[in-house]
Amino acid sequence: MVAARTRLEIATINLANVSSDRFARITARGTLTPSGVSIATSRGPAPKPGMPSNVDAIAEMIDVLAAERSFESAQKAVAAIDQSRQKSAEAARIE
Repeated sequence: MVAARTRLEIATINLANVSSDRFARITARGTLTPSGVSIATSRGPAPKPGMPSNVDAIAEMIDVLAAERSFESAQKAVAAIDQSRQKSAEAARIE
């Protein structure tokens, strides 16, 4: 969920700055560490003076939608795990 949320935040920042002059697209790379997910962000090369940003609005919008769906899927998985735990706890109390 952390990775999906970060992906969504970065895509919305990029999308909001599509028309900004000299805005460099932000990218992120996630890695799995023993303590959880680690996200490293970086900026691409800045466009030359007078040039528009190097952000593709359509690609960023697609990334926003994909990140939203990924986050929703993670939420559903967590809800299913919680529901299973609750059923297990109820079954243990009945016996």
